[in-house]
This record gives sequence, C-alpha cells and structure tokens, in this order.
Amino acid sequence: MDARTRQDLDAFAEKFRTAELHLAETQGWTLSLRPGQPMLGSMVLSVRSGTRDLALLTPEEAVGMGAGLGLAERLAREVFGAVRINVLCLMMQDPIVHFHILPRYDRPVSAAGRDWTDTDWPGPPQIAGDPAEDAVLHALRDTLRAALKGDGFGMA
Repeated sequence: MDARTRQDLDAFAEKFRTAELHLAETQGWTLSLRPGQPMLGSMVLSVRSGTRDLALLTPEEAVGMGAGLGLAERLAREVFGAVRINVLCLMMQDPIVHFHILPRYDRPVSAAGRDWTDTDWPGPPQIAGDPAEDAVLHALRDTLRAALKGDGFGMA
C-alpha cells in the first residue's frame, strides 16, 4: 500500500471513527455505525484496501461488498424495524470506495433514548446529519453488536 492510500485510509478511519464504531467485517470490508445519524442505524461500509475505483475491487472484495450490504440491511430491518435501506456511493470528499447505508422508516421509531422520524420518507434521503452524541452512538453500536452475536446473523 502506498503512502497516499495509507493517508486516505487513516483520514477516513478518523473521520468516520471506524475503530470506535466498528460492527463487523466481511471479505475486505468494514461495517461501522455512521457518526452522523440522519436516520436511525445509519452505517458506512468501507473497503479496507483503500481502493478508489469500484472497477478495481478484487473478486473477493466484490463478494465481501455484497455480504456487507446484506448484513447492514438485515441489521437495520431486524434490529430497528427499517422498511428498507438506501445505499449511496458518493466518494466526493473521501476517495476510498465506501457506501453510506441509510435505513428508511415509514413511521416514528424509538431507540437509544430518542425518538427518530424519517421526515423524508418516502422521498430521497438527506445524507447530511450532525454527529450524534457519543452516548447515543455507543448505545446504537452496542445494540447492533449484541444482535451480531445472536444466532440470526452468522457472526461470532
């Protein structure tokens, strides 16, 4: 890995707090809770190799991408009751391949001591969101991690 890629990965990890908010790993990918929570359970799936182009993903990374997106969708649906997820791959400010995973809700939901309303439903989601309070992020992270340890997700 070259110095520029390492620098991009380090900057991404710091911005998205991937170590602190880590949920799971699939082949070549990290799934973490998103510091900004425009919708309850917003996550980010990021490639660990630092690849900047979808076309350059290895076959293993391509498989891991599908597994990571599927895992995020199952978590959002089964843990928080999301109706569906929206997935955005923008890579405008952060050049490594990553996906913003935004669960969508057709009704208000409660979690981590807060009420959450998807005010954009059923229209396109707004990705911008202020960083959630650490206590809220940690509660959401812990809830998702606990679900991953259960039988239904095939994770240890």
